[in-house]
Amino acid sequence: MSMSVELARAARLRRHGGYFFKFIIFPVLMMLAAPAMVPSLPSPFRAWNFAFGSNMDVSTRRRRQLAPTEIRPAVAEGWELHFSLPGIPYIEPSFAALRPGSNVSTHGVCLELDRESWLRLLVSEGVLGPDEANGLKSEALQEILELAARPRDGFGYRLLPIEVGMYQSSSKQTAYAFVDAKAEAPPLLPPSQRYWRLLRNGARKHGLDRNYRDYLLSLPRYVPSLLSPAALPTLAASAISSMSTGDVGRVAQWPGLEGPAAVAKGRLEIGHHFPSAWSRFCTTPREKLLTSMRELIGKESSIVYVA
Repeated sequence: MSMSVELARAARLRRHGGYFFKFIIFPVLMMLAAPAMVPSLPSPFRAWNFAFGSNMDVSTRRRRQLAPTEIRPAVAEGWELHFSLPGIPYIEPSFAALRPGSNVSTHGVCLELDRESWLRLLVSEGVLGPDEANGLKSEALQEILELAARPRDGFGYRLLPIEVGMYQSSSKQTAYAFVDAKAEAPPLLPPSQRYWRLLRNGARKHGLDRNYRDYLLSLPRYVPSLLSPAALPTLAASAISSMSTGDVGRVAQWPGLEGPAAVAKGRLEIGHHFPSAWSRFCTTPREKLLTSMRELIGKESSIVYVA
């Protein structure tokens, strides 16, 4: 074989080899190295949400059209899970919120969300109204979060930046969480069994701390009657009375259900007690909480202990 032929073959190999490396090998190497090369901090176009309630559940996120680009289990030290946002007695009694607490923590998942997902989330949680959110679609994400974090009067959530620790990292991150907007002592309300299951399933799905999952299992939850809508006329009359006396939001006891409305009474379901887990995540003694809830729902309501 002549020298010219050998030189031509070598040139072809270099040419094809360069193509192979540039367009096949190099992209694969970049994809494999990407997790180590991309910083863990969100870009200016995304921010972490610390989800500790129903948004830990996959189906809830899907229904709300939240599209996190990354999901990481995390813990918020110095914050306590409370079911302090009142809902509808006998039907959907309460919703979860964070409140500061000494020597306790709350576990959850950090969701990395873009501007569109954040706007959907803020509307779904009642922090922004639909019209207000539509007017913010062209604003920078940081401006939207700062607006949502402004102090709020009355009931509901306030968005607040808090420090969380990711499970797989020793460093702290800033994440935005929905905290109780009211500063006064929170009412001791049970979540509904439906709502409680969203937390339980989300914690299990994302592999949260086992002690925290045991704590969630031990929480009391309210199981509504299948005929719970029968309570609505009584609840409406009670709400009107509370508005006239200025006692809105002061929940000491649910309105009594008499006559035909009595079919709306459900039951309080109490999970197995894990003493060591309870003290790590709740500042209220368990017996005090159970006594308060028994008084809240009325002595005639049934109570069931489950293993």
